[in-house]
Amino acid sequence: MTILFAGGGTGGHIFPNLAVVERLRELGLAFEPHFLISNRPLDAKLLHQHEVPYTVLPVGPLTFNPLRLPGWYSDYRRSVRRVVQVAQGRRAAALVATGGFVSGPAIAGAASVKISPRPGFARRSLPVLMVNLDAAPGKANRVMARKATHVMSVYPVTDWPHAQTIAMPLRRIAVGPEDKAAARKKLGMLDDRPGLLVCGGSQGADSINKAMIALTKDPQVATALSKWQVLHLSGDRDPQLVREAYKQANIPAAVLTFCDEMGLAWAACDLAISRAGANSVAEAWANACPTVFLPYPYHKDEHQRLNAQPLVDKGGALVVKDLIEPDANAKVLAPLLLELVRDETRRATARKIMLDSRPDDGAMAIARWVHDAVSE
Repeated sequence: MTILFAGGGTGGHIFPNLAVVERLRELGLAFEPHFLISNRPLDAKLLHQHEVPYTVLPVGPLTFNPLRLPGWYSDYRRSVRRVVQVAQGRRAAALVATGGFVSGPAIAGAASVKISPRPGFARRSLPVLMVNLDAAPGKANRVMARKATHVMSVYPVTDWPHAQTIAMPLRRIAVGPEDKAAARKKLGMLDDRPGLLVCGGSQGADSINKAMIALTKDPQVATALSKWQVLHLSGDRDPQLVREAYKQANIPAAVLTFCDEMGLAWAACDLAISRAGANSVAEAWANACPTVFLPYPYHKDEHQRLNAQPLVDKGGALVVKDLIEPDANAKVLAPLLLELVRDETRRATARKIMLDSRPDDGAMAIARWVHDAVSE
């Protein structure tokens, strides 16, 4: 039996599906996962690492440019046909879609497929689960919700009063041990000083990298962080420049382009500066790491800011507007970072709030739905 999983373009759409695959295996379901992904290189790279089969869909993000719209629509239709072919050829039993532009044609194609669960039973539509991950649903989710058999959402959405609210689906590896010393040891970090995690998401964040470089030039920040250690996940954007900045400021730091064991990274640190993708917010919360979120500054709907708001409201995090320009960001971040680095009581209070309010297992909720849907 094949279960289809749609979502791509960023790790934030792929990792939740991988979490559901984990839970389905824990439930003992005999199945083969097959992913429907975008043509962005990161998607294939992640699935190669996890040894999961996939099909690339040619569709790209929706455009309203009249010159490009015909090409986009052609790619969309080809993607729908490809989904139907995959679903029928692999005798798919269900589809789980976690949003992003790939989910549009995936849901449209899967919803048109008829299956016969067992000999002698009437044919029925392929069960389709749409999972909304962001506080502000994307275009594909808003359009395709009505085609799905069932809708789940990490955040309440007034447009979908029927949607089941769940926690963010996280892989087991996204939640580290509560023992910070154990997490630091596994990552090769020093155990005698607190840690600052700097994370821009699965592909890094140029403005955060440059803001940290600017912050290392502030004498007070450099002095304060010299007593800490930094774990900086830079993505492929100039990691050597980031390393050199920490070295020049005498700040102990490990700069990595990517970390697949994010649970260890969050668990090992006492404070974080991060983008506010839904996965990042959920990982910070699950690992009880007080965080300063800098939402992606180019989203018109500001969904990353909205993603972080529930945790901010509880007192476990802060949101700072990403001003993009490095010196402007450093000017805003410096006093805040100094205050948090120096105030252990404030960090401890935020950590306790996060520990006491950690959400349930969203991946298991999805897995149980899939298990029931394919067992009917």
